Amino acid sequence: MATSVWSSFSEAVIAAFKAQADLTGVRIFDGIEIDLSYPGDAIAVGHDGNLDTDEVYPGTFKQEYKQLGAISKFEDGTLTCFLWSSNGIANITARRERALALLAGAEKAIRADVSLGGVVMYSGIESSQFIYRQTTLGAGVGLIFTITYRAKI
Repeated sequence: MATSVWSSFSEAVIAAFKAQADLTGVRIFDGIEIDLSYPGDAIAVGHDGNLDTDEVYPGTFKQEYKQLGAISKFEDGTLTCFLWSSNGIANITARRERALALLAGAEKAIRADVSLGGVVMYSGIESSQFIYRQTTLGAGVGLIFTITYRAKI
């Protein structure tokens, strides 16, 4: 029996994003691998959007025996993700719209199979937060978003 499904859930989300046609050409990273050194679109699964350190907080889980006895329990968890859109110019409006399109692609990937192949009972994107950045590489818009899930372990 698994101690937690959090890692399996993270891997399933990465696979779902890579398979989503709307995210073709988007770099998908596992955690802190994200590289914003050149313009483009990226999603980092298990990343809190902190670009100033080499430490991020990828998510959480909690478990409880709830009317299931001592054999099984529920796990409720969160997976924090960070997406980024930059194209080397200073147009925040265009980057914001592209970031929202990327979020829509991520949501479409999750909604296609909310159990992610049976890894969890259900999951969904719950919240998001914008980040604007103006750099020598142009404007960038980021979205930190949280995917929540419930599993029975």
